[in-house]
Amino acid sequence: MNLAQYMASDAVALAGHVRSGELSPVEIAEAAIEAIELLNPAINAVTLIDAERALAAAANCDAKAALAGVPFLVKDTGVHVREWPTTHASLYFRDAAPKPDSEIVWRWRTAGLTLLGKTNTPEFANDFVTEPVVHGPTLNPWDLSVTAGGSSGGAAAAVASGMVPVAHGSDIGGSIRVPAACCGVFGMKPSRGLNPVGPYRDQVGAGLFVENVLSRTVRDTAAMLDITVGPEPGAPCFVSRTVPSYLDWLSSPPERMRIACVAHRPDGAPVAAEIEEKFRQAMALLEEMGHEVIEARFPPEADGGAEWSIFWMSEVALLVDERANDIGRMPLPGEIEALSLHALDRFRRSSAADYLKAQARQHRASLAMARTFDGFDLIMTPATADLPRLIGAVRGDDAAFDYAAWVDRAYGFAPFTEIFNVTGQPAASLPLFLSEGGLPIGIQLAGRPNEDHRLLGISYALEQATGWSKRRPPVQARLAALVIELGGTCPRNGAITARLAE
Repeated sequence: MNLAQYMASDAVALAGHVRSGELSPVEIAEAAIEAIELLNPAINAVTLIDAERALAAAANCDAKAALAGVPFLVKDTGVHVREWPTTHASLYFRDAAPKPDSEIVWRWRTAGLTLLGKTNTPEFANDFVTEPVVHGPTLNPWDLSVTAGGSSGGAAAAVASGMVPVAHGSDIGGSIRVPAACCGVFGMKPSRGLNPVGPYRDQVGAGLFVENVLSRTVRDTAAMLDITVGPEPGAPCFVSRTVPSYLDWLSSPPERMRIACVAHRPDGAPVAAEIEEKFRQAMALLEEMGHEVIEARFPPEADGGAEWSIFWMSEVALLVDERANDIGRMPLPGEIEALSLHALDRFRRSSAADYLKAQARQHRASLAMARTFDGFDLIMTPATADLPRLIGAVRGDDAAFDYAAWVDRAYGFAPFTEIFNVTGQPAASLPLFLSEGGLPIGIQLAGRPNEDHRLLGISYALEQATGWSKRRPPVQARLAALVIELGGTCPRNGAITARLAE
């Protein structure tokens, strides 16, 4: 298949072509590798590509598997892949040895996915932008001067640009939804306990952390959930699927829902004018579709990010301690970044009582959210408070690192996502709009706990109503034009990369 055909196909379509015999997994893998080799120099989304192993796996793929032959990229943190080290985008982990597959990775393999390599992430996935020192920034396919978001920014940029139709993401405070909003793709955080996070841990970040994917189409995320949901042996916290198939659910008759629309941040502050304008358009669109739309506000308890930071900081400290035990030393100067150093120091100065107080605050916030929104099927918010920011505008890895200033920048940009990690609700960023300047604007929808199927259903209806999955960012559009110009393929050379980055 040529690049134009490949980049126009989602995962469900590619797997269908494999099952019918129209395409082989090797043909698809070759197209994906070509797309990565052409696009990645301009975007810096992929940090590891293992073409030889990918082609060998594709050659041995079971064509009857649920997602046979679908190319897939894994985020370089959160899970382990037996062939590759997990470096967490940190110099301190650059020589880490690979570990056996995480449970969700085993499920991806069993479903027939072709694992191609790894995507960029901020160090230890601890920022809302993807600009690690070790790999450099991932650029947004819609505008190479602005952020792709974080922490699953490499995954979002890879999907948006057309390198792969779907890619792994993880989310402890918005790390799937924020980059999805920045890059104009669909990103869903499932209900707490729906997807496995082990076997190396039973819960991560006091249960706030979840694994899933980013995709161009809603049906791809639904198909991925079909192959990953369910408890792993010994899991202490899990929820069961509520429908036999999330993908099949998308063809169910549409439901009329009561939707609470929250335009203001948890602290009550407004968002950027263009974000609010598009949010109001989303409200009108939902009303046109027959839903009941009611303006609402967050309860005061929803504004608790400062206390909840101990959860992600504890994960940084745990990873560093495990690495120190492996190699017999703590990080040397320059081996971990300023934000990570702060997290390490902050956690070590905290007590068990501080952690328990944060958990109590988490519980109070969950109760307040449940009481406030009890009469609603969904909550709608902006996905971010502003348009994607310039590269370098949020992160602050320097000798004068100021944590309070970083908090203002990071949570000022993305104040809407973490609360739904706290409550455990499913939540998704939908790429409904483009700004006047052509940048994606995401709208977040959150459902009731363990009603992921209903969230997917309305997301699919909005996708069909707006046609967002047919939009292509400039980088992909330029490559498609070059493919046509050069007769169906592009030579893998610097001249093509330069033209893509113009």
